[in-house]
Amino acid sequence: MGKNATHREKKDAKRAIKDKKKFKNKNSIGKAKKKTGSAGRYITRTQAVNRLQVTLKDFRRLCILKGIYPREPKKKFKGSNTTYYFAKDILFLSHEPLLQKFREQKAFLKKIRRACGRHEKKLAKRLDARRPVYKLDSLIRERYPTFSDALQDLDDALCLTFLFASLASSKFVPGSRIQNCKRLQREFHSYVARTRSLRKVFISIKGIYYQAEVGGCTLTWVEPHAFAQQPTMSVDYRVMLSFLELYEALLTFVNFKLYHELGLAYPPEIDSARDASGAFLSAMLLKEAEPLAAPSLALPAPRPMAAARLSEAEAASLKRKIEQIDAAAEGGQAEEAAEEAREAEGEEAAATAEEAAMLDEAQSPEVAALRSLFAKCVIFCGRETPVASLELLVLACGGRVGWEGEVSPFGAEDPTITHQVMDRPQIPGTPVASREYVQPQWVFDCINARSLLPPQRYKPGVKCPAHLSPFQDGAEGYVPLERVRQAMMEAAGGGGAEGQVQEGENDDAEEDDEDEDGEEDEEDEEDEENEDEEDDEGEDVEDAREYAKELKAELAGKAYSARKTKPAAQAATKASPAKEEKELAMMMMPRKKRRLYDMMQHGIKKKESAADVLRKKRERIEEEVSKAKGQWRAGKKPPKKPKKA
Repeated sequence: MGKNATHREKKDAKRAIKDKKKFKNKNSIGKAKKKTGSAGRYITRTQAVNRLQVTLKDFRRLCILKGIYPREPKKKFKGSNTTYYFAKDILFLSHEPLLQKFREQKAFLKKIRRACGRHEKKLAKRLDARRPVYKLDSLIRERYPTFSDALQDLDDALCLTFLFASLASSKFVPGSRIQNCKRLQREFHSYVARTRSLRKVFISIKGIYYQAEVGGCTLTWVEPHAFAQQPTMSVDYRVMLSFLELYEALLTFVNFKLYHELGLAYPPEIDSARDASGAFLSAMLLKEAEPLAAPSLALPAPRPMAAARLSEAEAASLKRKIEQIDAAAEGGQAEEAAEEAREAEGEEAAATAEEAAMLDEAQSPEVAALRSLFAKCVIFCGRETPVASLELLVLACGGRVGWEGEVSPFGAEDPTITHQVMDRPQIPGTPVASREYVQPQWVFDCINARSLLPPQRYKPGVKCPAHLSPFQDGAEGYVPLERVRQAMMEAAGGGGAEGQVQEGENDDAEEDDEDEDGEEDEEDEEDEENEDEEDDEGEDVEDAREYAKELKAELAGKAYSARKTKPAAQAATKASPAKEEKELAMMMMPRKKRRLYDMMQHGIKKKESAADVLRKKRERIEEEVSKAKGQWRAGKKPPKKPKKA
């Protein structure tokens, strides 16, 4: 009993010590239990707003400006309908200087509301004039430490900025923001046109897609069509304007850097008279940046003194001293000017050498041909065409462009015009024989084809060929017939304008050949039908013979060997081992890799199904065209097109 008692006493003493430690930890001040797992690494949006002591609107704007976005933890400790952030990101936001500016604005708005509530309009206007403002300069440098980083993230900035440039001012979007977006759009377009860095264009339902190569980085953006777009409440403009605030600052920095590299003054001046007349890029006055003024070494001019107070000897000595000082100053200025000229010449030579080396290394023959595509063309645009877009395209490819307006470089009667772009079914007035009349699609297709296409297929009132997207190479899925034709022409060496003109001339000849050979085609079809009928009859005879042999074997009580397998069945039997090996390999795959493989196969099947839909659509169109041609050959009128459901 003694030993058991001592053992029990030791246990009670250890338990008492543990309870005492627990009691101390519970009542200790300033010692919080450290969270582990998702609860320690993530924080909910409500907790983040409470910790930063800002409104939800300011929290969203701050996250957009700083580039912080929600996360998805593996274990959602506060429910699946809650938004989570990294706790480190929220800690990072707590030290942001913009947070203090938001708080100052919030307190300032309270003062304005109080003055408006007391009907003190003068005080409210005075307070509004002293509204606290903030700049995003430090934030741009923080998010984009290098210029290449800013260029790589410029696609979204261009799309959103150019979208707001096409909107009309309303209560959702102030007019000043829209004018600023238009200014940034014009500045960027002017740089693209001046450097001839445009590469691809495409017209779609959403708008016009452009692709340019700026600073070794490929930029792709879309601009809406020039329609009157009215803002609606279906879009959250608070979030959009927060993104626009960041993108405006980013695009301003990028434009300044691009213009500075070209040696141009930024921001460029705009001719108000030309801008009011409808000019777009030609209204910008691009001037070279003024160099910094060098400090002058010339001495200040001496003060005029009264001649009565000076003797003749003193006047002569003073005159000699002044002449000596002027000669020394002129000699110093001449030496300084000569040194500056030598330095400028060395810098210009180095810059031109670097630029030539960059062009030789970076530009391929295809890009070089694109930069001078419209060099020999003088294009005049009608008022019904997208003049702003066509001006950018023509200038970016080395051409001259005019339009119907007072400030146009040339008028519609200019004899030097080679192409007139119009989007009307008929040519107004008497057409000029020295120029070609084309639709706007001709300019876009020429840029994508890297050559001047034949204008016969783009005449006003004529159905233009298919406008293919240059952003899809056609390596997977459906390949349009027009792209196949272009590839065949390039392979045959006729990818230029002459080869395509020959193709356009040969279209009529092909149709005539089809008409002449129509009877031969019908005879060939009849021969093929007869051959198919003979094949079917031969198969029926073979089936009957096999059935008779099987009946004879059953009557004799012998086993009859099976029929000979067809080539398709033989291929299936040969392919079955490969299929089994594939199934075994998939069974041995880990679950993660198997899911990835299934996703890949799903994507491949989806592309194949989409390509099949396009192929069937193309086959249906070709069948309708062939039927119409057959009826036309037979002297019947083609059937009317069915109305769309």
